[in-house]
Amino acid sequence: MYTDNFEERILFTPARKDGKACNHLKIITAFTDVERISSHLIKLFDGRNKEYVANIKVDIILGMTKGAGLTEKKHKKICSLIKRLNSVSGMPKVACRYVVYGKQVHSKVYVWCKGNKAVEAYNGSANYTMNAFYIRRECMDLCDEKEANHYFRSLLVDTVDCFDVQIKEKISFSNKKSVEDDIADTNLENLSWEQYTNIEPVDSIEISLLKADGSETGYGSGVNWGIRRNGYKRNRNQAYIPYNTADQKEGFFPKINEDGSYPVFKVVTKDYDAFYMRQAQANGKALETPESNAIIGEWIRQRIGVPDGVYVTKQMLEAAGGTKVVFKKYKDGIYTLEY
Repeated sequence: MYTDNFEERILFTPARKDGKACNHLKIITAFTDVERISSHLIKLFDGRNKEYVANIKVDIILGMTKGAGLTEKKHKKICSLIKRLNSVSGMPKVACRYVVYGKQVHSKVYVWCKGNKAVEAYNGSANYTMNAFYIRRECMDLCDEKEANHYFRSLLVDTVDCFDVQIKEKISFSNKKSVEDDIADTNLENLSWEQYTNIEPVDSIEISLLKADGSETGYGSGVNWGIRRNGYKRNRNQAYIPYNTADQKEGFFPKINEDGSYPVFKVVTKDYDAFYMRQAQANGKALETPESNAIIGEWIRQRIGVPDGVYVTKQMLEAAGGTKVVFKKYKDGIYTLEY
């Protein structure tokens, strides 16, 4: 029985290349939250072809969707996150199905497969949520992988995909979240711009969206990272915020990890919800969104009032109000981003 620190064992170890090399995780959970899904998949994505196998699939069955189990707000956040994650090349592909027929499902089962063969499985009390893996006392245990896989498959007939066009006819969304589904105020799912409007930040920084010399935005970099002069096909909204030496402030963003990687941090915007960011590239000279490189590009184009995929110029930024963005850092470790 595992009662402590079982996240690595259940969510990551079976996918290790030097272990069982599983590539498909099937999850049955009563509840979930977007931060749990996002942080899990980002770590698997970062470790692909290093610690973990590539081309991983994660299939989720969400069992408590009736009564107070699922709000429309949570549903929309789940769908939005899945769209983001599945748009990223190399990111584990994730799908989520809701139990809408028959009895509700309160089970918590994790089944790792290699191809079509079930290899390892766990069951117990831990939902696929941040609270279950970090806050609460839970217990999990190894179980028969074939039986667990059979149970997962047996539930599919009572589910619909979260993107089902008739989802509102099949689920009566709750007006309030379940007591069992409580999540921290700083969870990505709960973060909102209004939370921080009346709080004094501990620090702030202005960062230019232009090249280091201030001349322009440029092709294939910064807010136009997805737009290449040679016409190479990418999502034209792909972007990052340049974090040039002149703008850098030591200690403002989370300290680099011992292995040389940069940790993620949570960012809240006024009009584009909350998401993860981190430093990237040589000397941390870029600020990226690991859930999808298109997030920053979509956000800045919305803020300056131009269509998705449009090449953003210095003149466009100046006409919209300026060429800089502002990050504010708060005591709870959350950042806000505004243009």
